[in-house]
Amino acid sequence: MKITIEVQPDLQEKEIIIRTPELDQQTKNLSHLLEDQAKQKQHFKSFDQAGTEYYLKLAEILFFETDERKVLVHTAHQIYLTDKKLYQLAEVLPPNFMRVAKSAILNLDQIFSLKHTFTNTLVQFYNSQKQLYVSRSYYKSLKQRLDERRLH
Repeated sequence: MKITIEVQPDLQEKEIIIRTPELDQQTKNLSHLLEDQAKQKQHFKSFDQAGTEYYLKLAEILFFETDERKVLVHTAHQIYLTDKKLYQLAEVLPPNFMRVAKSAILNLDQIFSLKHTFTNTLVQFYNSQKQLYVSRSYYKSLKQRLDERRLH
Protein backbone atom coordinates (compact mmCIF):
# COMPACT_ATOMS: atom_id res chain seq x y z
CA MET A 1 0.00 0.00 0.00
CA LYS A 2 1.28 3.43 -0.95
CA ILE A 3 0.35 6.52 1.09
CA THR A 4 0.67 10.03 -0.31
CA ILE A 5 -0.15 13.28 1.51
CA GLU A 6 -0.54 16.49 -0.46
CA VAL A 7 -0.80 19.83 1.34
CA GLN A 8 -3.02 22.30 -0.51
CA PRO A 9 -3.48 25.52 1.49
CA ASP A 10 -6.35 26.70 -0.74
CA LEU A 11 -8.66 23.83 0.34
CA GLN A 12 -11.58 24.75 2.60
CA GLU A 13 -11.71 21.36 4.32
CA LYS A 14 -9.76 18.11 4.41
CA GLU A 15 -10.44 15.62 1.65
CA ILE A 16 -9.33 12.00 1.64
CA ILE A 17 -9.37 9.97 -1.57
CA ILE A 18 -8.69 6.25 -1.59
CA ARG A 19 -7.68 4.78 -4.95
CA THR A 20 -7.80 1.02 -5.23
CA PRO A 21 -7.93 -1.57 -8.00
CA GLU A 22 -10.77 -3.35 -6.15
CA LEU A 23 -13.01 -2.77 -3.17
CA ASP A 24 -11.68 -5.38 -0.77
CA GLN A 25 -12.11 -5.81 2.99
CA GLN A 26 -8.88 -3.95 3.80
CA THR A 27 -10.10 -0.90 1.87
CA LYS A 28 -13.50 -1.03 3.57
CA ASN A 29 -11.86 -1.28 6.99
CA LEU A 30 -9.61 1.67 6.22
CA SER A 31 -12.60 3.73 5.09
CA HIS A 32 -14.53 2.92 8.29
CA LEU A 33 -11.49 3.72 10.41
CA LEU A 34 -11.18 7.15 8.78
CA GLU A 35 -14.91 7.81 9.18
CA ASP A 36 -14.80 6.85 12.85
CA GLN A 37 -11.80 9.09 13.44
CA ALA A 38 -13.54 12.04 11.78
CA LYS A 39 -16.68 11.52 13.89
CA GLN A 40 -14.78 11.60 17.17
CA LYS A 41 -13.89 15.25 16.78
CA GLN A 42 -17.38 16.48 15.90
CA HIS A 43 -19.31 18.47 18.46
CA PHE A 44 -22.92 19.51 18.73
CA LYS A 45 -24.12 22.74 20.32
CA SER A 46 -27.10 22.40 22.63
CA PHE A 47 -28.39 24.15 25.73
CA ASP A 48 -30.23 23.49 28.97
CA GLN A 49 -33.46 24.98 30.32
CA ALA A 50 -31.55 27.93 31.85
CA GLY A 51 -29.96 28.80 28.50
CA THR A 52 -26.40 27.61 29.20
CA GLU A 53 -24.72 26.46 25.97
CA TYR A 54 -23.03 23.07 25.88
CA TYR A 55 -20.79 21.56 23.21
CA LEU A 56 -21.42 17.83 23.25
CA LYS A 57 -19.36 15.28 21.41
CA LEU A 58 -21.55 13.58 18.83
CA ALA A 59 -20.21 10.23 20.01
CA GLU A 60 -21.78 10.87 23.45
CA ILE A 61 -25.27 11.50 22.08
CA LEU A 62 -27.63 8.52 22.37
CA PHE A 63 -30.56 9.96 20.47
CA PHE A 64 -32.62 13.02 19.52
CA GLU A 65 -36.37 13.09 20.03
CA THR A 66 -39.21 15.55 19.72
CA ASP A 67 -41.43 16.35 22.67
CA GLU A 68 -44.12 19.01 22.37
CA ARG A 69 -42.37 20.94 19.57
CA LYS A 70 -38.99 20.80 21.32
CA VAL A 71 -36.10 18.66 20.15
CA LEU A 72 -34.35 16.96 23.04
CA VAL A 73 -30.77 15.72 22.94
CA HIS A 74 -30.20 12.66 25.12
CA THR A 75 -26.83 11.60 26.48
CA ALA A 76 -26.39 8.71 28.91
CA HIS A 77 -27.28 10.84 31.95
CA GLN A 78 -28.55 14.22 30.73
CA ILE A 79 -31.14 15.80 28.47
CA TYR A 80 -30.42 19.00 26.57
CA LEU A 81 -32.37 21.11 24.10
CA THR A 82 -31.50 22.16 20.56
CA ASP A 83 -32.98 24.84 18.36
CA LYS A 84 -32.67 22.58 15.30
CA LYS A 85 -35.64 20.68 13.89
CA LEU A 86 -35.42 16.92 13.52
CA TYR A 87 -35.44 17.10 9.72
CA GLN A 88 -32.53 19.59 9.85
CA LEU A 89 -30.54 17.22 12.06
CA ALA A 90 -31.22 14.31 9.70
CA GLU A 91 -29.59 16.31 6.89
CA VAL A 92 -26.37 17.21 8.73
CA LEU A 93 -25.65 14.34 11.12
CA PRO A 94 -23.01 11.77 10.12
CA PRO A 95 -24.02 8.32 8.81
CA ASN A 96 -23.90 6.70 12.25
CA PHE A 97 -27.13 8.57 13.09
CA MET A 98 -30.40 7.22 11.72
CA ARG A 99 -34.04 8.15 11.91
CA VAL A 100 -35.97 5.35 13.64
CA ALA A 101 -39.34 7.02 14.16
CA LYS A 102 -41.13 10.13 13.00
CA SER A 103 -40.01 11.72 16.25
CA ALA A 104 -36.54 10.19 16.81
CA ILE A 105 -33.00 9.89 15.44
CA LEU A 106 -30.54 7.59 17.18
CA ASN A 107 -26.79 7.03 17.26
CA LEU A 108 -26.13 3.53 15.88
CA ASP A 109 -22.80 3.40 17.73
CA GLN A 110 -24.59 3.61 21.09
CA ILE A 111 -27.00 0.69 20.61
CA PHE A 112 -26.48 -2.07 23.14
CA SER A 113 -29.48 -4.25 22.28
CA LEU A 114 -32.81 -4.51 20.49
CA LYS A 115 -35.63 -5.98 22.53
CA HIS A 116 -38.65 -7.19 20.59
CA THR A 117 -42.08 -6.95 22.10
CA PHE A 118 -45.41 -7.95 20.65
CA THR A 119 -46.07 -4.49 19.23
CA ASN A 120 -42.67 -2.86 18.71
CA THR A 121 -38.89 -2.89 19.18
CA LEU A 122 -37.13 -1.26 22.10
CA VAL A 123 -33.55 0.02 21.78
CA GLN A 124 -31.34 -0.17 24.84
CA PHE A 125 -28.13 1.86 25.04
CA TYR A 126 -24.65 1.33 26.49
CA ASN A 127 -24.10 2.72 29.99
CA SER A 128 -27.60 4.15 30.30
CA GLN A 129 -31.05 3.16 31.50
CA LYS A 130 -32.62 5.19 28.68
CA GLN A 131 -34.60 3.39 26.03
CA LEU A 132 -36.19 4.33 22.72
CA TYR A 133 -38.93 2.70 20.68
CA VAL A 134 -38.34 2.03 16.99
CA SER A 135 -41.29 2.54 14.70
CA ARG A 136 -42.32 -0.58 12.80
CA SER A 137 -41.79 1.16 9.48
CA TYR A 138 -38.14 1.89 10.37
CA TYR A 139 -37.24 -1.46 11.98
CA LYS A 140 -36.23 -3.27 8.79
CA SER A 141 -33.84 -0.51 7.68
CA LEU A 142 -32.40 -0.25 11.20
CA LYS A 143 -31.74 -3.98 11.32
CA GLN A 144 -30.12 -3.85 7.87
CA ARG A 145 -27.82 -0.97 8.88
CA LEU A 146 -26.80 -2.76 12.07
CA ASP A 147 -26.07 -5.98 10.17
CA GLU A 148 -23.94 -4.08 7.61
CA ARG A 149 -21.97 -2.41 10.39
CA ARG A 150 -21.42 -5.73 12.15
CA LEU A 151 -19.68 -7.11 9.07
CA HIS A 152 -17.05 -4.35 9.15
